[in-house]
Amino acid sequence: MAQRAPAAPTRDIFVTTASGRSWRLLDPSPADVDFRDIAAHLARLCRFVGAGHTFYSVAQHSVLVASQLPPNMRLYGLLHDAHEAYLGDISSPLKEALAVLNGREVLASIVEMHDAAIHAAAGLPWPPPREVAEALRAADFRAFITEWRDLMPRDVFTPPRGRNLPMGTRIRALPWPKAEEAFVSELRLHLPASLRSVA
Repeated sequence: MAQRAPAAPTRDIFVTTASGRSWRLLDPSPADVDFRDIAAHLARLCRFVGAGHTFYSVAQHSVLVASQLPPNMRLYGLLHDAHEAYLGDISSPLKEALAVLNGREVLASIVEMHDAAIHAAAGLPWPPPREVAEALRAADFRAFITEWRDLMPRDVFTPPRGRNLPMGTRIRALPWPKAEEAFVSELRLHLPASLRSVA
C-alpha cells in the first residue's frame, strides 16, 4: 500500500502577491500585509464569478459598501472582502455547497485567520463591534442587490420587498486600474495616519 506524502509545513503553503511577496495561507501575519497588494488583487478580481455583463471588481464593490457607512466604519467596509485578495472571490453558492459537504467550518476558519491579520495590520479590532458588523452586513447586502440589478442579466433580477431596496443611483463599472485607484484613495483617507504611507 502506497504511503501518503507528509503534509507540507504551513510556511510552504503560500500565494505569491503582485509585489512578489509570499503570503502564507495557513499562517497569515499582520506583518506580511501589503495594502497595495490588496488593492491590486481586488481590482483585478471579478464579482459574481465573472457572470455579470461587464467586468466589475471586488475593489469597486468594497468602495461602494464603504460609501454607505459612517466615516468611523468606512475602513471596515473597505476591507470586508480583503481576504479575497489572497483567497479569490468566494461566491455565496460556493459557501452553500461547502455547507452541504460539511466544509463550511474549514473555509470559515481560513477566512477568519485572514480577516484577523488584515484588520490588525489596519489597526482595527477583529471581530468588529456588533454595531459595526450589523451596519456592514446591511451595506453589503444593499450593494449586492444594487449590483445584481445593474450588472446581471435582466431576467434574473427580482426587486426585493421591504426595507432592503437597491440604491437609487445605477452602478457604472470601472476598468480595473480606476477601481484600484479608487480603493487606494479610500485607504489613504481612512487608514490611521501612521499607516497611510503604506497605501
